[in-house]
Amino acid sequence: MIKEYISKVNTIENQIRKERKSYGTLSFFRLVSFFSSVVMIIAGITDNNTIYLLAGIALLVAFIVLLRIHAKIDNRLTGLKARKEVVEGYIARLDGTWGSFPDNGSDFLLNDDTVSRDIDLLGPYSLYQFISLAHTEVGRRKLAETVSLRTISKDKISERYEAVEELSKKADFVEGFESISRRISKRKRRKELQYIEEKKYRLSAVVPFLMVLIPAVNILVITLAVLGLVSPNLILGAFALCLIFTMGCSNIRDKFMYPIHVLGYSSQDFYMLLKEISEEDFESGILKGIKEEVQGKEGLMSAIKKLSALGEADNISFNPLVHMILNGLFGWDMWLTFIAAGWNKKYSGAITKSVDIIGDVEELISLAVISILNKTSRPVVREVGESDVIVDARQIYHPLIGGGRAVANSVKIDHGTTVITGSNMSGKTTFLRTVAINMALAYMGAAVCAEKMELGFMKLFTSMRVMDDVAGGVSTFYAEILRIKEMAEYISDEENKEAPAACFIDEIFKGTNSADRIVGAENAIRKLSLGKGFVIVSTHDFELCELKEADGKEVTNYHFEEYYENDELKFDYKIKDGRCTTRNAKTLLRMAGLMD
Repeated sequence: MIKEYISKVNTIENQIRKERKSYGTLSFFRLVSFFSSVVMIIAGITDNNTIYLLAGIALLVAFIVLLRIHAKIDNRLTGLKARKEVVEGYIARLDGTWGSFPDNGSDFLLNDDTVSRDIDLLGPYSLYQFISLAHTEVGRRKLAETVSLRTISKDKISERYEAVEELSKKADFVEGFESISRRISKRKRRKELQYIEEKKYRLSAVVPFLMVLIPAVNILVITLAVLGLVSPNLILGAFALCLIFTMGCSNIRDKFMYPIHVLGYSSQDFYMLLKEISEEDFESGILKGIKEEVQGKEGLMSAIKKLSALGEADNISFNPLVHMILNGLFGWDMWLTFIAAGWNKKYSGAITKSVDIIGDVEELISLAVISILNKTSRPVVREVGESDVIVDARQIYHPLIGGGRAVANSVKIDHGTTVITGSNMSGKTTFLRTVAINMALAYMGAAVCAEKMELGFMKLFTSMRVMDDVAGGVSTFYAEILRIKEMAEYISDEENKEAPAACFIDEIFKGTNSADRIVGAENAIRKLSLGKGFVIVSTHDFELCELKEADGKEVTNYHFEEYYENDELKFDYKIKDGRCTTRNAKTLLRMAGLMD
């Protein structure tokens, strides 16, 4: 698969080289036409030569045409560069260098979101960083809310999975859609897109008056000058006066043109994204609904297309000299203001709706990345029964361990307590995270990294990366107590029966001495085992393997272990039934040169 993506990159690079060559040639002619027009216009005015003046105006028109063509080539170049970055992103995900992606979702990570930190849902080297194809602020926010499980709904898992599965089979659509949305991230003022207020203003009568007056005055003066009835110098005076009138109405213009200014070239990107949705055939309910919104009676596609054309005309204002000439000759800003007022009156709210729709698609295509790049399956999510196995996973593996390095395991997790023992570095913590992150994927409506996975719908709790708080006077041990207290309070609350707790605890109470740790762990585990869910604990304390739950039931034991080959310590990272019987701390200390 990685060779296929590398071949794509090479093809795109060849296309970029051709476009750059055209871009350079056109830049030269654009520069020549501009300076020639300036020279001819000045010569025509100073020498009272009408032919020079008309030739200068013709060259100015040619310059504007070349400017448009140049902009289109630049737009194609931007698109090709974005496409190349998208394909390189897939290569990075496959070769394990995706940790360098700049967007890891840390800005959405809440202080109290311990689950997202512990099982790498948000933040550096997280699921969000690995899968995110979202480049609009709304899309990024929606993906972060989904990945952190803030917006999950048990009733929507099935229909969301159908949408995500369909997208995973449309890799070309996903790649093309991200290529266009990635261009938006390169535009200025991207973050303002989610805060656009589409207000309705009343258009001043001054605008249509100046729209007619300014070009009429200029045509009249130029005609009289050509006929020799007035001095050509009067053309410059009329131009200056019209420019003053236009610039004096800039406050009116800004009110109507603000959304267009914020979007800029992105209005073209938004139209292209909506067009991608409109032209694709979908079967799943969610995607068909999105397509219907785009093609609906309200004319969303038409609205954004017209806005795109208006935005393209407005982009001329970024060239101050051309902008000044157009304003002085035609009252350019007044025409744009009039058109923008009409658009706002007819299509108010279209920008907000478009941004929201595009954000929804970005969130869904991001979840599809898991299946595009990995062997996955559809999880079966059901209600948690009284005696059922809560999690039944066959050949489950961690989605973030790439390059064929992930070791798959099969496991069944029952109600009550599961204790996992094992020597250092044998895979206990990774296994806990593997089960938890795949449970999270299932609840998001995504595929899971397993041959098969059946699970109950539960609320995830974790106690893994527990940190002390020096400023708050909270030790590591007490911080872990607070985490486990939160689990116990949730389990004891009668209102939480619909979503039982799934508690993952790594190295329980490692922040205190062994005697207190064992006593504390025994009592905590008994409390947590009272619920309808489960608690899975990793530990080095073999005493916990003999623990009995509150109802007298024995805990379930699994373990990981090391083996030796040619006097070298090795691990197979395979989970096994029963408790661990080996230790390797002394071996590791000797290997590090810290023990004889």
